[in-house]
Amino acid sequence: MVQDKELSPPKPKSGQANLLWAIKLVVTVLILSYIYRTFRNEQKGIADIWSVFGEIWSAENMPVFVIMVLLVPVNWAFESLKWQTLTRKIIPIGFNEAFRGTLTGLAVGVAVPAQLGDTLGRVAALKSDRRLEAIGAALVSNGIQFYISVLAGAAGWLFLRDQLNIPERVKTAVSLTLIAVLALGPIVFAFRKPLLGWPARRKVFQKIQEYIGVIASYTARDVSTATLYGAVRYLVFLSQFLLALSLFHFPVPVAGLAACVTLVFLSKTLIPAVNVLGDLGLREFTALVVFASYQLPAEQIIAATFLIWILNVLGPILVGIFLIWKYKWKKNKA
Repeated sequence: MVQDKELSPPKPKSGQANLLWAIKLVVTVLILSYIYRTFRNEQKGIADIWSVFGEIWSAENMPVFVIMVLLVPVNWAFESLKWQTLTRKIIPIGFNEAFRGTLTGLAVGVAVPAQLGDTLGRVAALKSDRRLEAIGAALVSNGIQFYISVLAGAAGWLFLRDQLNIPERVKTAVSLTLIAVLALGPIVFAFRKPLLGWPARRKVFQKIQEYIGVIASYTARDVSTATLYGAVRYLVFLSQFLLALSLFHFPVPVAGLAACVTLVFLSKTLIPAVNVLGDLGLREFTALVVFASYQLPAEQIIAATFLIWILNVLGPILVGIFLIWKYKWKKNKA
């Protein structure tokens, strides 16, 4: 005899499923609007950029383009290894899941300001009911990459400081900021346990401690391993930019070009929250300022910056959108 439940119509989507669908839609719209705004802001100079690309698109340069493309997954693979290393204290995940979470975080990161979107994207992609405890891991991951960028940027700043055509008071402010940030990193790591071990009486603070408490459990070895992955990732990114610049055969030593690139990355690191120009616009603006000391053609510098953005940001973002729509909310036990 056929059971009644077998004859009943399919159940409508649950409220949770509808909410998740709505969140996906909103995030996707925000990401696409970010891409649209970026290309719209570039509209005036995009013809010049494509004209420059036409000049360097040749069989002779094809090996360089191929290497740059191949370095894209390498770049995000090392970021994923860093993420996998840090989440291991809470939720053991495989490399594929770490890679998926990294790209999801990248996509959501352009929809939500500062590093909040990246953190939300990574944490939400975890298939565990302990996912919120990984907020601390995401903060450490972003903090490590931030520190590496500042450290490399400080080296580039020392190399180029006297050549940059900016007011002396601005140079002094940048120098003091770099010194403060570089000094603060080791201090925060050394006192991480006392900072997180204070007795919290209010429920909201208890929750905060629960979500970021994993930070206190990281050993020097854990942080060193994650930092190594982050440093290699930075070198890959730096190499891609230098390869893009090599297409134009600038009469500038590699050390000078590398110093300029570290300052471009540094600007994006230090002022993401107040980035009114957009991710690409800020990179281009900074690139024009720091490369000006070598009197290089502006359209070629912008073209190189635009190429790096397409490869390392736009491409992975589109993959991230696909992963967002594949995601299903699960509460598997860790």
